[in-house]
Amino acid sequence: MRVNIDLDEHIVATLPKIWGNELGFMGFFNKTKEGILALTNKQIIFIPEWVFVTPKEREQKYFSEDQAKVTRIDGYSEAQLDEDISKHSKSLLVPLESVISIDSVTLRRVNFLRIKFNAKHKTRAYDFGIAKTLTNYPIRQPLQFYSLDWAAWIKLIKAYLPN
Repeated sequence: MRVNIDLDEHIVATLPKIWGNELGFMGFFNKTKEGILALTNKQIIFIPEWVFVTPKEREQKYFSEDQAKVTRIDGYSEAQLDEDISKHSKSLLVPLESVISIDSVTLRRVNFLRIKFNAKHKTRAYDFGIAKTLTNYPIRQPLQFYSLDWAAWIKLIKAYLPN
């Protein structure tokens, strides 16, 4: 039985190896996290879970030609998504009706997917990108990001937004 997502909710697209960063004052206190970005027919979900992806898979299936592809992680079901949300208390769940805007922003010559939404009477924003280089000491954090074209994801998410 699903706890965090509805029974009629299904996964539309997922991307592994995505880094999420909260913007604003609260983002100053939270570290960037690596995880899975998922779009269901009712919400956008970011789960801070590390997933192994081979370089070949990464290039061919998820991020080829500097584009974030609209695809799904093989074998990743709605039951697993629900389980991962329960396992990681810092998961981000954004109902599609609370989304204010979704677009691509360029910071330091890198394109990020920016999602702005209302949560508890406040506007919050997150940037999502894929790391090119990482540091593992003292904690795993990205140093550089790939500049990806997020147009396919933006178009897909806007298609699911309520009018």
